[in-house]
Amino acid sequence: MKEIIYSGKTLEEAKTQAVKDLGVGIEHIGFETVSERKGFLGFGSKLEIKAFVNSDGTKIGKEYLETLLRENNIKGVVEKRVRGEVVEYDIHADSDNGFLIGKNSRYLVSLQTLMSIIVNMHYEKEDQKIVKVDVGGYKRKREQQLEAMADRIAREVSSTKVPVKIDSMNAYERRIIHNKLSSSKYVTTRSEGEEPNRHLIVEPK
Repeated sequence: MKEIIYSGKTLEEAKTQAVKDLGVGIEHIGFETVSERKGFLGFGSKLEIKAFVNSDGTKIGKEYLETLLRENNIKGVVEKRVRGEVVEYDIHADSDNGFLIGKNSRYLVSLQTLMSIIVNMHYEKEDQKIVKVDVGGYKRKREQQLEAMADRIAREVSSTKVPVKIDSMNAYERRIIHNKLSSSKYVTTRSEGEEPNRHLIVEPK
């Protein structure tokens, strides 16, 4: 839980500052008087106020996604799963799934980045969540396809000793290939170029 102690401020001053420091709306912040010392004739008084985030970031994330669908006139359902520090949001929007995914999963990747920011605004650094967003099971299917492709290319490179260049992949998809082949005895992977034209090369060890 994110929290900050303010010393020498009134409650109203602490509220204004907490919104800036904690990065969330006032409706997500609780306040508690830690200590109060009254001085003589108004001199020497001291007030300490604790401001803390009192909302569930994973719940806020789900509500944000539901609002996003509603504002874009998309009929869909958002499922949330929390396992330890991992938070998964599965969106099911039928015919609008493709719109949410985008070409080369561009919108889906952006949506996951945005959700990670929104959710983790509510947690201290040591409590940060790993946020995953999927649409219509697309990501799970794509991961399976990429891992199968990685195995096929690894066999080809191992046999021919000729490197293979893989284009048209975003950073997330390149990472799947990297991870899949990281323990291979016969091939290695590396990325070349600059975004958005960065590509992956599989070559013999």
